[in-house]
Amino acid sequence: MSTKYGRYWALAAASVVVVIFGSAQTTGALWRDDAIVSGGTINSGTLDIKVGPSGAEVNDYVLTALGSTNLGPDGFSQAPLSIKNAGNIPFDYRLQTTTVTGTVPLTLTASLVASSSNCPATTPPTGATQLFTGNAAGAQAPTAPAARLLAPNAAEVWCFRVAVGSDPPKSQSSTVKFSFRADQT
Repeated sequence: MSTKYGRYWALAAASVVVVIFGSAQTTGALWRDDAIVSGGTINSGTLDIKVGPSGAEVNDYVLTALGSTNLGPDGFSQAPLSIKNAGNIPFDYRLQTTTVTGTVPLTLTASLVASSSNCPATTPPTGATQLFTGNAAGAQAPTAPAARLLAPNAAEVWCFRVAVGSDPPKSQSSTVKFSFRADQT
């Protein structure tokens, strides 16, 4: 009988050894390192892009002046939009994209003008630098990765024109949404 119990003890000991070696296969380690670096400067600031009427820019703005009812063939609507750096650090920005909803195909022209008065509602803008012209859907100006630099508290005025073709659909409408992007320089 002692051999019988000896076998059980041997099996129990072997099981303990298997459990010990089996659990030792999964280990973890934490690493830590220290380094001394020379002094440096960490700057922080506020990046804040605003849009709207010159002098009264806000975060979200509906450009109601850029729209019209009953645009005839080759008709257009034109309106200025001020883009302001309301933060305290310079940034690069661009018209990131435009989204058009509706059935009227629109052509967009975006120009930079000296002031809102240089973007009259009924005639072409004066002294304008054209930034984009083409399909209103998916417009970007300037094209990435290019951007426009804007200093803190500075503003630029964009003149937007949306135009319909020579045979626009009747009794239909479209809406254009402009999205701007600003990145710290």
